[in-house]
Amino acid sequence: MMIQKLVQALQEKDYKAMASCFAEECRLFDYCPLRIKNENYYIYGRWAVEMFYHNKFILGGLSFLDPRIQDERTINLYISYGGQVNHALATIESWEPESGLIRELVIRPA
Repeated sequence: MMIQKLVQALQEKDYKAMASCFAEECRLFDYCPLRIKNENYYIYGRWAVEMFYHNKFILGGLSFLDPRIQDERTINLYISYGGQVNHALATIESWEPESGLIRELVIRPA
């Protein structure tokens, strides 16, 4: 299942493996940074997912803590944005039927 690959990539901070879970023309929306007075993240395209998380994982400031698969579409997790931890749900809103690659992932405060 793609959600298992995504959780493993998050735990390992593997931005290439994370990006490989997404379709070429994908969207990732993270609505949690607003809770710590930062702008939300709106990421479009697999290349942008890879570059964004490369910077966040390698340069620091973003960690996914204790991700747990809730169902085939949802991950229950904690996200640390530079030390500020938030409880969140990451939901696969749509995927490509043939490949199973993620078309849209939305991260919301839990």
